[in-house]
Amino acid sequence: MKKLNLIKNKKGGDRIISVYWFAILFIVAAAMVYLVVSFYGKPYDVRELEANALTNKIADCFSKGGYFVDSALQISDETFLDECGLNFQTENVYDWNVQKQFYVEVSVEGFNSENQLINIASGNLNLKDFCNEEEDNFPLCLKRSFYSVDKENNQYKINILTIVRKTEKNVQ
Repeated sequence: MKKLNLIKNKKGGDRIISVYWFAILFIVAAAMVYLVVSFYGKPYDVRELEANALTNKIADCFSKGGYFVDSALQISDETFLDECGLNFQTENVYDWNVQKQFYVEVSVEGFNSENQLINIASGNLNLKDFCNEEEDNFPLCLKRSFYSVDKENNQYKINILTIVRKTEKNVQ
């Protein structure tokens, strides 16, 4: 008879543990669903990454290994995209092909003199008007400056302004 009571108590203990087990499983599953929805619920804004990549590509076009590229002084507005290997074409959504989504402005000036040797602009000039705005629904502006020297030890300051719009897809 004592053996029978032990078995009953053992079964009752298993029932209580199984209720807690299902409660813990439910809490863990709910937390995982919440984390996935909060992570993937909004699109990731990659405009800053695009602007940085574009700025680095332009910087490589004007300076390689810390030395100013001699042929960079012959780059004009018309030849800029081809010389630097850039392509401002975007996917055909939200009429992005009609309204350009990028703007780039590059100026090169002598380090000791403030006269500009090169002033290049390409892309949608209207985007430049929104550079002082801090909200998410405006284009992202990125300004970078760096110094470079040529083989004759002439020093140059290179200023790059990169603007990426793409607000319909990246900001919601």
